[in-house]
Formats: sequence, structure tokens, C-alpha cells
Amino acid sequence: MQHRIGAVSTAATAAIAALSVAVLAACGTPLDARISSTATVRVNGNEVRPHLVRCVQLEWYRTIEVGDGDSGATLVIDQWAQPIAAKSVRIRDLAGFTGRFSDGDGGDAHTSFADNTFTVSGTANGFDTATSQPATAEFRIAARC
Repeated sequence: MQHRIGAVSTAATAAIAALSVAVLAACGTPLDARISSTATVRVNGNEVRPHLVRCVQLEWYRTIEVGDGDSGATLVIDQWAQPIAAKSVRIRDLAGFTGRFSDGDGGDAHTSFADNTFTVSGTANGFDTATSQPATAEFRIAARC
């Protein structure tokens, strides 16, 4: 009789474990189905594809970090605005340029969102990193979040 109880207990434990795995798998999102964050940055016609892309949303603002602390870009997008609008774009040592665009500083930027991709293009004021001379750069940043 004890053999049968042990077998039932083992079978029940295995069934519960299998059911738990199935439930957890159904609750989670498969890795392949998750949207991976990618970006393409173009500064004065020079394209850069940074490996690090981080997208964070806080209320209606989306912050997109591209690259690392030394070289990259940071975008802040107001998703509440109609149409959506870039509040600021900071470019750090990309294609020999460091500078920024800020909403209201007299510069111009166009922002769009389609197919899970934010695209911001415009003009940034800053400096040439090789000469430290003032410079203006045309930029286009497309980030899939």
C-alpha cells in the first residue's frame, strides 16, 4: 500500500510542477516576441549604430538613451503633445560633434512615431570635438523602443 501512495504522490508532484511551468510560460513573453531596442544615429550625414539603447517612459515623457556616457545621444520626447514633439536632444561626441537641440531655443526638430520607432531630425548647436570650434549639425535619430 505504501508503494502506491508514494507513486501517487510522485505523479501528483510531477503534474503540479508541469502545470506550474505551463502557467509561468503563458504569463511571460517569449524572448523572441519582445521588442528589442535599436537605434540609428546620423550626424552631418555620418551614420552611427550604437550597441546600447535604453528606452524609459515616465508618464507622457519618453527618454531614449543611445550609446554610453562618453559617446551617444539622449532624447526626451513629449508623447502628450499633438503631434508628439522632441523636448530636447543631446548629442555627445558622435561623428565629431557635441551639441544639443532644446525646444524653445530657436532651433527646429521634427518628431514622428511609426512602427514602434521614434524618429527625430533637426539641427543641433554645439561644437566640433576635434577643434572645439562652435558648430551646427544636422541630425536624424531613429530609435525602436
